[in-house]
Parts: sequence; structure tokens; C-alpha cells
Amino acid sequence: SPNKQGWVGPFAGKLNTETERDKHKVVTDMVHSIRIPTYSTTTNNNNTTPATEPGRICLQILHTGRYAYHPFPVSASNTKSPISPFKAKELSTSDVKSTIRDFANC
Repeated sequence: SPNKQGWVGPFAGKLNTETERDKHKVVTDMVHSIRIPTYSTTTNNNNTTPATEPGRICLQILHTGRYAYHPFPVSASNTKSPISPFKAKELSTSDVKSTIRDFANC
């Protein structure tokens, strides 16, 4: 989540500090370090070997909105989700802009 309001719950993953970024980077670096076999081959010095390409990863940044499982969920309206015991706080225009900035700063 880009901020605490978008957390799934307490102690769930977030991505809004450099420390949290560095923790995610461990996984990203490991994925980038592996080689994935492809269905083609390459020829070097008359040796044909299966071709590989670097591993890739895509991070999905999730904001749970009213589905958050903590007492401070936020949403476009002050409604409660069917799966959470907590009613969401309606975001103001300023809150929406702040959340957009949080996503941009991930």
C-alpha cells in the first residue's frame, strides 16, 4: 500500500518509506538475477545453447479502500465493506490528492 490508510491490516506490507523500499528491493534484485530459458537458441563460437532472458517482476501497489481490515479505512464514501467490521471514512478532495501523491511517490 502507498500509505497506512490503504493497508490490508496492521503490519501488512507498505511501500512509503525508503526502508520499506529496500525490503522490496531484495526480492526484485533476486528475480532480476535469474535467467529464464526461452524457446529459442543462440549460437556462439559454433556452440548452440538455449537462449535465456533476465527475470522480470511487476509490483502491484494495492490500496484496500473500504476493504481494509483495520479501524482506519478510507473510501470514496463512508460505507462499510461486507467483509470488514470497520466503516470507512469518506475521503475529501484533499485526501484524494494526497493519496494520489502517495502512489506517485512509491
